[in-house]
Amino acid sequence: MTRMKEIGAYLGLALLAVCVLCAGIVGANLAPGVLSVPGGAVAAVLAFQALRGVTGRLIGAAVDSS
Repeated sequence: MTRMKEIGAYLGLALLAVCVLCAGIVGANLAPGVLSVPGGAVAAVLAFQALRGVTGRLIGAAVDSS
């Protein structure tokens, strides 16, 4: 695997982590009081489920084309 494809794969994983973290923070801020923790967790899980396929294809393309 070339260096640029490796960097692209790591950036894809980092972008997934940032998106999930941001969704968790926004979800926690939208829910009031005690419900903020489960609200943030649900938002983070839903963001991960929505983006994992795209990230998997990105990583797979970078690894497979080596």
